[in-house]
Amino acid sequence: MYAKIQPVQVFPSTATVLFINNVTVQPGASASYQWWLQSEERANLTTGVLSLAGEAYAVWGTDDEYLYTYTAAQLGLTIVEIVPDAATTSPVASPAPVEAPAAPPVVEEPVVAPVVVEALVVEEPTPAPVVEESVAPLEADPAAGSI
Repeated sequence: MYAKIQPVQVFPSTATVLFINNVTVQPGASASYQWWLQSEERANLTTGVLSLAGEAYAVWGTDDEYLYTYTAAQLGLTIVEIVPDAATTSPVASPAPVEAPAAPPVVEEPVVAPVVVEALVVEEPTPAPVVEESVAPLEADPAAGSI
């Protein structure tokens, strides 16, 4: 939506369009928004911020045309026509639509079957039998010398 206005000299050109955007609302209390005066070629010539509070905020309700009539009155402008179809005739190039990010894929948690581990039975090793050997005493070898 925008409003065609009676031409107004705005250096270095003439404004013929009033455009409003960036409306910030404090529910139940006030709203602020940015306005632009633009040339017929849609070049921005000047901009500013206005606020609605009290009775002006209450009158606004959901009628966005009211923002244009209120702004025109505040700026001393005369509206010639309010153009409601901003999608095809907006004086300001709108940014390309931003697609919402795709929902992340649903990742199913793997089903984990309970694992039964049987207890390991460790048997004590059987001790090896003790073999006692009798060892003969060493005898002296007369050829090797003495021990």
